[in-house]
Amino acid sequence: MALIATLMLSCQKATALMEKRDVRPLRPSERLGLWMHVRICDSCRAYERQSRVIDSLLQRRPPVAELDSSALEERILTRIG
Repeated sequence: MALIATLMLSCQKATALMEKRDVRPLRPSERLGLWMHVRICDSCRAYERQSRVIDSLLQRRPPVAELDSSALEERILTRIG
């Protein structure tokens, strides 16, 4: 029972681990705790799906160098100047 209590994560910790695993591999205990939490938490499962969609959309966006922001910059400078 103590092991289960140790592995149960809050939603805040679970979402932090979801983001952390994109940067570095999770420890086995972190992976297990996250797996258990996502199996029982509808909200975190939805967060995980939405996060994947956002990541895939961001990967498809054009590089910043290709975006022409000169018109926007000119409008801003005109309004503040």
